[in-house]
Amino acid sequence: MRPAIDKQLLAPLGEVAANFAMLENTLSFVIWTLLFGNSLEEQRTGQIVTAELSFKDKVALFSSLFQHRFPDAKPFGKLKTMRKRLKEANEKRNNLLHSHWGAGTSADSSTRIKTTAKEKRGIVFEFKPMKAQDVKEVADFIAEVAYEILDFAIHMHEPDFRK
Repeated sequence: MRPAIDKQLLAPLGEVAANFAMLENTLSFVIWTLLFGNSLEEQRTGQIVTAELSFKDKVALFSSLFQHRFPDAKPFGKLKTMRKRLKEANEKRNNLLHSHWGAGTSADSSTRIKTTAKEKRGIVFEFKPMKAQDVKEVADFIAEVAYEILDFAIHMHEPDFRK
């Protein structure tokens, strides 16, 4: 038995998963540096702190630690933007990787099927035709956010960052 997904979507879906793993690891690294600076001796402690946290909890911890470490910093607009981008990357990843896939409306597409059953709306089925390029764009977005969070962390200790 084979899934009814266009084989051209499999590589971009793998790229989404790999890029998100990179993003999550980068976010964990930023948390470690907020906790312990550049101390390699304490990196293991940071790994223990972040190992069992969900991505959402890592975003919350990152935000809280940043505000704690830089209470007088002015780049809270940057922090707000980073939180928004991290949340968006997580939602895009979840929409793709926590969906079912069916036959598409054309030979080069598949249909993403998302089923939810929330308290307020009950069961909802979402059907969205997707091509490999659509999934690739999500993978690229997630990689871009990983770069942005690393760049944010690299520059957060510079004096100009606080302006």
